[in-house]
Amino acid sequence: MEQNELLMQEAAGEIPSEESTMKQPKTGKKKWLAAGIAAGLILIAAVVGILIYLKNSGQEAYEEFTEQLFKDEIVLNTINLHYTLAYPENFGITDYEVSLGSYSVEDFQESYDDMKQLKKQMRKFRRGSLSEEYRVSYDIIMDYLDTELAAEDFQYYAETLSPTTGYQAQLPVILAEYTFRTKQDIEDYLALAAMVDDIAGEIITYEEQKSAAGLFMADYVADGVIDQCRDFIENPDENYMLEVFDSKIDGFEGLTEAEKQAYKERNREVVTGDVVAGYNTLIEGLTKLKGTGKNELGLCYFDKGKEYYEYLVRTSTGCDDSIKKMERRVERFMTDYFILLQEHIMEDEALYDELLFYEFPDMQPEEMMEDLMRKAKEDFPEPPAVNYTIKQVHPSMQESMSPAFYLTTPIDDLEHNVIYINQKHLSEGGSMDLYPTMAHEGYPGHLYQNIYTGTANLPLVRNLFSFPGYTEGWATYVEYEYSYGFSGARTPIDRLLSGNTALSLAISAYLDMKVNYDGWNTEEVLAYLTDFGLGDQETAQEIFESVASEPANYLSYFIGYLEFLDLRETAERKLGDAFEAKEFHDFLLKMGPAPFYIIEEYMNDTIKAVKAGK
Repeated sequence: MEQNELLMQEAAGEIPSEESTMKQPKTGKKKWLAAGIAAGLILIAAVVGILIYLKNSGQEAYEEFTEQLFKDEIVLNTINLHYTLAYPENFGITDYEVSLGSYSVEDFQESYDDMKQLKKQMRKFRRGSLSEEYRVSYDIIMDYLDTELAAEDFQYYAETLSPTTGYQAQLPVILAEYTFRTKQDIEDYLALAAMVDDIAGEIITYEEQKSAAGLFMADYVADGVIDQCRDFIENPDENYMLEVFDSKIDGFEGLTEAEKQAYKERNREVVTGDVVAGYNTLIEGLTKLKGTGKNELGLCYFDKGKEYYEYLVRTSTGCDDSIKKMERRVERFMTDYFILLQEHIMEDEALYDELLFYEFPDMQPEEMMEDLMRKAKEDFPEPPAVNYTIKQVHPSMQESMSPAFYLTTPIDDLEHNVIYINQKHLSEGGSMDLYPTMAHEGYPGHLYQNIYTGTANLPLVRNLFSFPGYTEGWATYVEYEYSYGFSGARTPIDRLLSGNTALSLAISAYLDMKVNYDGWNTEEVLAYLTDFGLGDQETAQEIFESVASEPANYLSYFIGYLEFLDLRETAERKLGDAFEAKEFHDFLLKMGPAPFYIIEEYMNDTIKAVKAGK
């Protein structure tokens, strides 16, 4: 059975490959998520100074407490605030200090102290007195605090700078897409951009402390980040942040021509000055630190590296399985796919050529979105009507950015959505892999999930938390389980296509665990890939460096995907003929992002209620 050639055809030399969601940045004063993409230590600044007298521990007091927690936390970083609330004044937020946050270890430690205080405050509430939606938020907060406080010794293990999910990779797009709704937004943006050099200095100080602790990045990671920074500032006067800003200012109503010109000149000064200086600070700082790294291999070769990886996987996936159990799950998935592939090819040898040369619909991205929206209606609840824009990643960022990503919208402005496509990662011809990618990023993937969940009126405090296992797992689930059938591929071609694509991601996820937890080196990766017909040194080195520099990144996609499959299998088994895909998806979307073990608990309660006829 020649599955190797098939895998290579699908992978097209791009293993590992992924799409991403660029979420609202969770970069508060004492916590960070690398400008929106999960990349390590996740800290939440508990609000010690909440002026709420807890007269009782019931529903009303809990709602008031968590709403104030949200308001106090969200203003600590202006990017957080802007990407979470379009109109903060409608939430009683009218005064805040413009800030990019803080990246000092002192603030990290302060946040742990705050979390301990928050946990004490949370325990004053009676969980049983809360409505279900607030019990969910209670469970999420307590689980989050337990997870984070158990990782207090890992302050120097997190990595702010990494090739794909790093701060330096995400910040330019986050700033470029900063929406101007009011003049204050323009002023806030200019103030934030002017802080880039200062925040870069804090990051380098943190990297110096990591180096002193023997935890600095490998040289190949530093080289990748340095090259990326150089590419971004290579032509300062042609930086795309200038072009995008000018376009937004030209379209902003209520400004005189003189005001528009003044804003453009201020932005040019800030971008060519502070932003470029910040990236030079990163280049110079990393260049000096190169060679101080003690480990060129996976996380497990650091002291306590295995423990940190376990923490990282739990926060990235929302799954509480052991690493070994996850490895077995991935192995089982790959074995099942090869058995399925062999069975079908043995029954009909013509399927092999059809599978190898399958062509997706030749459509423009906007046409694909409309097609996907129409076909998703059968198994997915009707989403609210919104607008979306599809943009191309700027050439200066194509080398380091994901193949595609979706920018989440503020919770009070779900109308305007943006999807970025990286032309560099598209197959020859421009559309071969674009259809499933649009399903992942658009409908019924990230865009659809974000706007549908956004209409569920979840408690505000839920917006302080990011669960990439849920969000990336959902987008991967709908891509693999639906988009190939939506594209017109007949059964079983649709199942084989999705399985073959999933296999590529499974390999990346599996190697992520083998490199970072079991200690595989490049030669062991090469030996493993040889079994799949991908056994060349260059590919093995590329994959090794990818999973070593972005540990647990691929697991949020693949383990998240497997978790959604498990939830569906459980629901189908327990409900039998009463199972309806649309209702199942409605439950998941209204539940919203959360750890899977919490979702499963509430799903089982819902199934019991359905079976009881309630």
